[in-house]
Amino acid sequence: MPQQTQQKQRPRSFLVGTQDVWEGGDYDQTYTVTNAQGAIPWALQATGWLRGLYLLLQGTGLTAGTVTADAPFNVFSNIELDDVNNEAIFGPFDGYTAFLTNKYGGYYYFDDPATSSIFNLSGTTSTNNFTFLLYIPLEIVNRDPIGAVASVNNTASLTLRMSLNATTTLFTAPTGTLAVRIRGLQDFYWEPRRADKQGRPISPEPPASGTTQYWTQGSLAIAGAGTINSQLITGLGYPFRTYLFLLRDAAGSRAAGEGNWPDPLVGLKFEANMMISNIPKLFWQVMMARQLQYWAATMDQRGAGLIPGKENGVYGLFFNDDFFRNAVGGETRRAYLVTSPGSNFIYNGNIGGAGNLYSIVNYIAPGGGVQARQNTAALTGGQ
Repeated sequence: MPQQTQQKQRPRSFLVGTQDVWEGGDYDQTYTVTNAQGAIPWALQATGWLRGLYLLLQGTGLTAGTVTADAPFNVFSNIELDDVNNEAIFGPFDGYTAFLTNKYGGYYYFDDPATSSIFNLSGTTSTNNFTFLLYIPLEIVNRDPIGAVASVNNTASLTLRMSLNATTTLFTAPTGTLAVRIRGLQDFYWEPRRADKQGRPISPEPPASGTTQYWTQGSLAIAGAGTINSQLITGLGYPFRTYLFLLRDAAGSRAAGEGNWPDPLVGLKFEANMMISNIPKLFWQVMMARQLQYWAATMDQRGAGLIPGKENGVYGLFFNDDFFRNAVGGETRRAYLVTSPGSNFIYNGNIGGAGNLYSIVNYIAPGGGVQARQNTAALTGGQ
C-alpha cells in the first residue's frame, strides 16, 4: 500500500507576521529657494517592504506675496522616485502633478493634501507661508497587501530626487526670503516572522511579490481651438488603475483649461469600443464627486478642514472603484483596464483653445517581468 504523503501546509498571510512601521529622521533638509535649485537626493536606507514615503514641507520667511494657482505644491519643479536600476517608479513630473496622485489616487479616505488638518497657505506671514504633507505611494492595496517594494539592500537603494522652483513660481511679487524645510518619513513593513505562535508558516513576502505601480505623465500639444481626434500612448502595455486628464491653456492656466474642456466630450475610444460618448462636462463632474467624495461647488479648494472640490482642468477615469461604495480605492483589481503596447486609445473632443492636454497615468506592472505585464490574474489570486 503506497505511503500517504503529508499535505503541505499553506502559509498564512504576510500581514500576520509583520507590522507597519513609520520611521522619520532619514531626511531633513532646508533650502532657500529665491532661485530654482536641485535638492539633495534621498537615498533610502534598507527597511524591509516599503509601502510609501511621506514628505512634510514647510515654507517660512516671506512677508508678502500672492499665491499662484498651483501653490504650494509647485514648490517642486521635478520629483521622482527611482528604483535600484535608476528607473522612475513615481514621476518625473512637477509638484502639482504629484499632488494630483494623492488627491485622486484612492490610497486614503481623506486624501486631499490641500484640505488636510495641517494644511496652510499664506503669502502674508513670515511664520508659516505654507505647510503640507505629500505622499509617494508604492503599496496599491493594504488589505492583502499588494505592491510593497522590497527595500533590503543599502548598496542598491531606491532614491528620491527633487528639484525646487524659484520663489516667484509659488508667489507673485514676493518680499522676504522663502526657506523650505523638507522632512522625509518611510512607511514600511518589517521582515515577517517565519511562523506564528502555533508553528504555522507565514508567507515571507506579500502576494504577487515584485508587483510595482507606476505614476507617469505624457502630454499632447493643442495647436488651437477646434476638434482633436488623437491617439493617447502614455502607459500603454500595462493595466491601468487610474487615468487623469489635465488641460492647461497656452499660458499654463488650469482655470482656462477648465473653460476649454470639451462640452460634451465627443468620445474616448478603447480598441473597438467607446468608453465615453457625448458626455457633458457637468455629468463628468458629478460622477467624480460621487466617486471621490469631492462635492464642494468651488474648485481648487485650499484650506485646513474645508470640503474638497474638483481641481480646475482635471478629469479622471477610475478603474479602481469596483469593491466598496463605488468609491475610488475600493478595488478588487479585477476592473483594471488591460492594455497592449499597440492599443487604440483615442481622445475626441472640441477643445476651446491652444494649450497642452496631459495624461497622468497610474499603471500596474504585475510581478514576473515583462512577460507577465498583462497578467492581472497575478493580482487577484487567479480569480
